[in-house]
Amino acid sequence: MTAPAAPTAAPEKASLIEDFIDILFTPSKVFARRAGGSWAPFFIVAILACVLYYVNSGAMSGIMEAETNRAIAAAVEKNPNMTEDQLNGMRSMMEGSMKWGAIVFMPIMLLGLGLVVMIVGKVLGGTIGFGLGVMIASYAYVPKVIEMMGVAIQALLLDASNFTGRYSYSLGVGRFMDSSGKQGLYGLLGRIDVFTIWVTVLLVIGLIHAAKMPRDKAIAAGLILWLIGALMPLWQIATGA
Repeated sequence: MTAPAAPTAAPEKASLIEDFIDILFTPSKVFARRAGGSWAPFFIVAILACVLYYVNSGAMSGIMEAETNRAIAAAVEKNPNMTEDQLNGMRSMMEGSMKWGAIVFMPIMLLGLGLVVMIVGKVLGGTIGFGLGVMIASYAYVPKVIEMMGVAIQALLLDASNFTGRYSYSLGVGRFMDSSGKQGLYGLLGRIDVFTIWVTVLLVIGLIHAAKMPRDKAIAAGLILWLIGALMPLWQIATGA
C-alpha cells in the first residue's frame, strides 16, 4: 500500500494592511498567499498614487515647467512656423496633462504593467492570467508610492530651485545628471535608481511565488520588464531624438 499524500498546508491568511507592510520586508509571503489573484491592491495603489501625484504637483511645478519648455523648444525647432496661439495651446495642454493626467494615467499604467507582466510571464513559460499580472504589478509598485512620499518630504526640506528634471528628486543616477542634455541618455540612466530596481525585484519575486515560475526564468522576465520600461529613452538614443 502506498502511504497517503501529506496534506498541503493552507496558505496563511492576512489582511491587506499586513500585505502592504509585508511587501516591504517579506514580499515572498505576500505573493504566495495572494497567488489566487486579487484586485484590491490595484485600487488601493492606484488611488494612493493619484493622490500623491496631485499633492506633489506643486513641488514639481518648476520641473514641470522646465519639461514643458524643453518640449516646446523641440517643437519649434521641428516646425518654426508654429504660431503663438499654437504654442500657448500646446503649453496649456501639457501643463494640464502633467497636473491632472495622473488620475487617468496611473490606473492605466498599472493595468498596462500587469498586462506586460502576464505576456512576458507566459512567453517564458509561467502560468499567469491578467488578474494575477495586475496583482503582481500593483504590489510591486508600492515602492513607487513610497518614492512619491519621499518627494513630498524633500520638497518641504530642500531648496528645489535648481531642480529642473523629472529625476531631480530620485535616489539614483538621474539626480546627479544635467536634465537639459540628451533626453534619451537622461531617461535611460534615470531608470538606474533605488525605487525602479526595487520594483523590478518585486516583479521577479511575484513571478516566482505567485506565478510559480522557475527562478532563472523569473529573473530573465525581470530584466525584460526593466528593458521594456526603457524603450522610449532607448529609441531616443537610437534616433537622436
